[in-house]
Amino acid sequence: MRIGAGLAILGLGLAGLGWWAKSEYATHIQGVIDHDAQAIAAGSVHGVEVGVEGRDISVSGLADGRQEHAALIAGLTEIDGQRVVIDRLEVLPLAAPYTLNLLWMNGELEANGTAPSIAVRDALAEVGATDLSLAAGAPDAHWGDAAQLAIGALRLLEDGTLAISERRMSLAGVARTLEDGEAVRAALDQLPEGYQVDMGLRYVDDGTPPAYDLHYTAAGGAWLEGKLPRDVTPDDLAAALGLTMIDDNSDRALTGEAEAVPAALAGLAPWMAQVETLDVSVSPEGTDLALGFGAGADLELLRAALSEALPGVALTVTLAEPAREGEESEEGAQRVNAASGAAEELRGGYWLPVADFTPGAESCEAESTAVLEAQRIGFVSGSARLDAQARGAVNALASVLGACLRATDLQAEIGGHTDNTGEDTGNLALSLARAEAVRAALIARGVAARRLSAEGYGATQPVADNDSNEGRAANRRTAVRWVQ
Repeated sequence: MRIGAGLAILGLGLAGLGWWAKSEYATHIQGVIDHDAQAIAAGSVHGVEVGVEGRDISVSGLADGRQEHAALIAGLTEIDGQRVVIDRLEVLPLAAPYTLNLLWMNGELEANGTAPSIAVRDALAEVGATDLSLAAGAPDAHWGDAAQLAIGALRLLEDGTLAISERRMSLAGVARTLEDGEAVRAALDQLPEGYQVDMGLRYVDDGTPPAYDLHYTAAGGAWLEGKLPRDVTPDDLAAALGLTMIDDNSDRALTGEAEAVPAALAGLAPWMAQVETLDVSVSPEGTDLALGFGAGADLELLRAALSEALPGVALTVTLAEPAREGEESEEGAQRVNAASGAAEELRGGYWLPVADFTPGAESCEAESTAVLEAQRIGFVSGSARLDAQARGAVNALASVLGACLRATDLQAEIGGHTDNTGEDTGNLALSLARAEAVRAALIARGVAARRLSAEGYGATQPVADNDSNEGRAANRRTAVRWVQ
């Protein structure tokens, strides 16, 4: 009996020893499997995680495409002693070619493309490239650093685009100055070896001296081309010419010496209501002006007057066509004069103000008086030749007289008056010659000749005291007398 008990005890001991040995061996095997599995995981692109329980291996995380996924599973499956591999991997799609496209505009960055890892995606998000998807296929481990450098260069521009495909980059956009462009190039010089970049830059200021052209037509207004100096704006130029606005197609100088609006433009302001066309060229060499005046302009007097008002300016004065190509040129066509803001109509090749009143004895007298009070019809001293600025007043008077004589039975007399300087006979002759000159100019503008007469009154009808310069100037005048 004692022998039986001993055998039983021995059996229990051997069983316990076997259980202990088995437990120790299982722990050892698990450790070996875990060691081998961790070694395989360490070689993954995204650092997958493995766990071992007994002889079962579980793997999770990101696999860099199908090829790495297959390699990881195959490697884990080949570990001695493993029983099963539990695959919890997320397989990234393969992007080929590997691209990232970016648009930088108005201080905001738009991105469309992929990032090779969460870490790279987060790094690119810090420089503004957000919402990128993850994908395998990056050409090398430096792609993320290269993309960050290129995005930094892009953000140095006013606006631009960046296209990255594999190791090739294309950057295009607008830099403020040449110095900013050099900063972009310096940033791209830091790209990792093997990366290439094509760059096309334009400049807000390319460093060339300011030079610009201003064009104007009475029908279409003014527009700008070229490069304006620093501190000169289109509004400055418009104000100098007495215009309300200028269409701006110009660039701006951001560097260089500050310049002012050319004095010649301010000198043109009193003439703009009569100007049909204007072309201004401003460069470091100086200012060139080409002016076109409408029908009835005395070009000789205009050249002399403008040359005196605009010294040192290269000046061309010509007779302009009633309308440029694309503008209405039929008889009776209407426009708004861009300089004066007045509505005008084309009559006999002359642009005359539109008569905005109902003709009658009282209204015709009031309108003609208002014209002659607002705009003096001047003459060259001692002669009957209309002076350089008389054309505007004659046009306005022609509009009133033309409307009145067409719509009523009235007749009009143009009266010439002088001050009391000189002989009475000479003053009478001069006043008549001047009245006849105005009559001829009105007839040329379509006023009915048979109902328009001229008379000279010399100094016989003064309206002011001839003892002062102001009084004598007031007495030298043109008047209209209406006859029923």
